[in-house]
Amino acid sequence: MNARQLDPTITEQWENGELGRHDEFVAVAPESESLELDSALAMKLVSIRLPIPLIETLKAIAGHHGIAYQPMIRDLLMRFARSEIKHITDTLDAQMRQAQASDDSSPPVEAFIERTKAVACR
Repeated sequence: MNARQLDPTITEQWENGELGRHDEFVAVAPESESLELDSALAMKLVSIRLPIPLIETLKAIAGHHGIAYQPMIRDLLMRFARSEIKHITDTLDAQMRQAQASDDSSPPVEAFIERTKAVACR
């Protein structure tokens, strides 16, 4: 995440709607451009309801770090997802190692070796 200084006055103007919400600035992008943008960014717009106190807390944290809160939330979700996937794969790996340690025989592998030997001896 890039840390940059945000002008609190301009940020507040965007947040309260002074900037960007007037009809003169509004246009609906063609569907093809919207899909192209989503594809180029590898992103998809989603909507989620969050408790207001949580949003305010996230904004305060982001403000403390001098970043916008939505990219910060995206970063938090990416970090969480990576951590959870690593935890899941580590757990599955441990389970597989435990199963292999408790079973010395490998019937599928032994059957494959026997078939390979039979084909090679022909």
